[in-house]
Amino acid sequence: MSGCFRARPIAAAVFMGLFCALEAAEGAEDDTRIEFSIPSQPLISAISRYGDVTGSEALYDASLAAGRLSNNVQGGMTPSEGLDRLLIGTGLSARFIAKGRFVVTLSASGSAQQTFLAPSHRRYYGLVQQGVLDALCPLSEGRPGQYRIIVSIRVAFDGHIAQTHRVGTAGTSEADHQIDAALGAIIFREAPPEGFAQPIRLLLSPELPGGTPVCAKTDVRRNVGETPR
Repeated sequence: MSGCFRARPIAAAVFMGLFCALEAAEGAEDDTRIEFSIPSQPLISAISRYGDVTGSEALYDASLAAGRLSNNVQGGMTPSEGLDRLLIGTGLSARFIAKGRFVVTLSASGSAQQTFLAPSHRRYYGLVQQGVLDALCPLSEGRPGQYRIIVSIRVAFDGHIAQTHRVGTAGTSEADHQIDAALGAIIFREAPPEGFAQPIRLLLSPELPGGTPVCAKTDVRRNVGETPR
């Protein structure tokens, strides 16, 4: 499953504000030094921990991480340096597509597959992230930023949601109900591009103290009446 982990739902997902679906990756990396203490562990949990520490989101096919162990990451370094060190020896590599958001793919040494994410796919990942936040941020009980859940989404050819699955709880049955209903009602203005990997997996995590609220940009867009998705 494809994933979006808030490493900032995630984490993802994901300090976060929405990033423009057309935003280029260049210049997206953060040079702030962070003190890391992430011991070697199953890669999925290591990426989640990395997200908690840095406030970053990850998009990746969860099956790529299954059965892999992360490298030990200790000491002060930038988010990019920490991520590179985390993935040493895993056969995977990462590339930031926006500040606080990155994709994880097979590295050249891990597979002959092309690791470059097509611009249309990168753009659609952004559209999905934006759409999920547009759907969840207005909720009275299920607003992101205070809970940790994983959601899996499959988008149909007409932009409607074909399938959703939630792992975890937002804390109350009402919040969970609102989240499930909102995700199922999402309609994207365009279909996934050809070859786009699905389902898309997102990890939504609690906001970091002092960070940008998860729904900040969504709230601004709603206040000015901008049409979502």
